[in-house]
Amino acid sequence: MKLSRQLLLIFFLVMGLVSWFTMDLVLGEAKPLVRQSAEETLVDAANLLAEIIASDVSGEQLVITPALRSALKRYAGRAPGANIWGLTKNRTDTHVYVTGPDGVVLFDSRGDSEGEDFSRWNDVHLTLQGRYGARTTRTDPEDPTSSVLYVAAPVRHQGTLIGVVTLGKPSASIQPFVAQAEARLIRYGWLALAACLLLGIGLAWWISRRVGRLRAYALAVSEGRRPPPPRFRVHDEIHDLAAAVTAMRRRLEGRARLENHTTMLTHEMKSPLAAMRGAGEILVEEVDDPGLSRLAGNVVHESQRLSDLLDRMLALARLEKLESLPARRRQPLAPLLEEWRLSRQVLLDDKRLAVALDGDPVLSVEPDTTRLALFNLLDNALRFADAGSSIEVSGWWREDQYGITVCNRGPLIPDYALTRVTERFYSLAPPGQEKSSGLGLTMVREVGELHGGWLRLENRDDGVCVRLCLG
Repeated sequence: MKLSRQLLLIFFLVMGLVSWFTMDLVLGEAKPLVRQSAEETLVDAANLLAEIIASDVSGEQLVITPALRSALKRYAGRAPGANIWGLTKNRTDTHVYVTGPDGVVLFDSRGDSEGEDFSRWNDVHLTLQGRYGARTTRTDPEDPTSSVLYVAAPVRHQGTLIGVVTLGKPSASIQPFVAQAEARLIRYGWLALAACLLLGIGLAWWISRRVGRLRAYALAVSEGRRPPPPRFRVHDEIHDLAAAVTAMRRRLEGRARLENHTTMLTHEMKSPLAAMRGAGEILVEEVDDPGLSRLAGNVVHESQRLSDLLDRMLALARLEKLESLPARRRQPLAPLLEEWRLSRQVLLDDKRLAVALDGDPVLSVEPDTTRLALFNLLDNALRFADAGSSIEVSGWWREDQYGITVCNRGPLIPDYALTRVTERFYSLAPPGQEKSSGLGLTMVREVGELHGGWLRLENRDDGVCVRLCLG
């Protein structure tokens, strides 16, 4: 799936969920809010009517005068013709009844409850106790839409409670306003969601377009072309990524040129060096003059040294080109150590060196690069080991890490050089010998990093230990 579609899908899902929760919350609150508004209006109307009724008290007794009775009857038959937010109201639907201090109904606007005892109903019962009286009752117990909200107010004369007036509002009269509010909320919710969708499409197109330009640039670079870097007006992460890709491209191009030049140079020099070495070996055998013989020996020695340097540079170039290692497998150290011992037996005999392997370690590594690293570690230990001493080799593993340790007895590494001996072309000369190419430990470090490990050199009391972690 394209990035633009992923962004659009995620954005739309998030906005859809937020909209759904918001609409569910708002719609859930719509009906209670309308009912609360209706109840608050009924409270005001009930208290106003209570004051009107209290003005006709006779002898501290609540009296429903003919004029009041007639007025309330006329109220019940009025047709307001009001247009309320698009809804037309053509009749009054508020139920009014008045009870005496004993809870008996003195007046009922519907005319069917006069003389009945309403003292058990909460609106009358609570008001007679001096509390706020209200109740909701269904006219049809099986029909939830038949509920009626009743709100009562006390009728007082000179501070004495002489009756209760109650106003009732059917839920059916409120429902059209609730339905209208819900419909309006749903409509605005869909419009908001559509606007979010359009915004998401625009945002996804804008981001995907910028990422697409960066992707095209990276693909062109990977194909070896030299496109101009993309320019972005907004300085954000995509702009920084484009700058990083450009910087990486330039560094890789410089590194590739250096590797190509190094490879070409080493290959071009191998044939002349081989010819020089062959000529030098012939001169050593044919020339009788001691001076010329030493000169020819130097030619053979230096040509061999240059040839070894070229081999190391080629090996290092191959290591640096590797992006990942081939598959690992279990590799015993003993065969590799024996192979190295046989190839260096003359040098070991000259210095009377012993090579000791601690146990029979088996490591999970990539064999070819591990062989290269181990041979370079051992060659380095051989060059610096004191005559008549030994080289100690051990394998180790802990917490899913494998490694090799090579220790020799000999001169310590100066403190200033401990952090530099793994640099390319940096080397120290053993006593009485010339410096090496300075590439051996560099290759060992590359092998360790390819394995996801590290290389550490430590001085000990009588020599140096090198620890190579192979991940």
